[in-house]
Amino acid sequence: MQFFRMQSPEYSSDSQDLSINGNLEYVYRFPGVSCNACKATYGGSRILAFEAPPQIRNDQRFRSRWPISEEEHAAMQQEVAAYLDTDFAAFETFRPGDNFQPAYYDSPSIPHTDFLWPNIRSFVVSARMKQMVFDELAGDVEIVPVSPRKIGKRNGSTSPSAPDSVNPENHIHGPATIEPYYQILVRAVSDYPKGGAPISVCPVCRHEAIDDEKRELVMREEMWRGQPIFLLRTTLYVVVTEALAEKIQTSGATNVDFVPV
Repeated sequence: MQFFRMQSPEYSSDSQDLSINGNLEYVYRFPGVSCNACKATYGGSRILAFEAPPQIRNDQRFRSRWPISEEEHAAMQQEVAAYLDTDFAAFETFRPGDNFQPAYYDSPSIPHTDFLWPNIRSFVVSARMKQMVFDELAGDVEIVPVSPRKIGKRNGSTSPSAPDSVNPENHIHGPATIEPYYQILVRAVSDYPKGGAPISVCPVCRHEAIDDEKRELVMREEMWRGQPIFLLRTTLYVVVTEALAEKIQTSGATNVDFVPV
């Protein structure tokens, strides 16, 4: 069975990338952790589908990525769970580095492509693509609207002129009405790649120690759990089946590439 990594096309420059895809900013997050049990210091980049509770929006602890102890982190997690009135298990319900909604979208150009790649942990799609493809993938993905903030008046394209690097504000004119766009948060994952199974898992912070030298970043059929879209476990690679890749390509989707993985 054939699998493909779904990704952005190659761009001629960073300025072209920014002009086409813009940027997503998450203001509220959990900090990283420095765990006394396993001695690991880390923070991920997972994006949560729900908004930051009002009680934390003026709390500077939820605007920093600076690592804190595992005890402090677990207490912050429990605090948020109480605000949300949800069940809670330390370092499972929430993880170090988790980002809350909203996601604020800024771009020097007005977006017009079907796919946008403004964030390493998620991608963004047009309303057309959401309806044609991703609404049918409930359970494997979560879909969350982006919040436009600073949108330029210049039309973006796959071959844009470079933004004004000296005075970029000349291209930004404050919030503008644009067509709806949606974050696609991929939740399904494959099994561990060959050599990528954890050497150890911390019993406190749940950090997985992996031997990167032995890990093979190749998707094999025996790793597949049956979903049409998923993350290659231990990576941020978005992988799709051949059938889903063909469906997206047949729809005429723009600003997306598929590479065998």
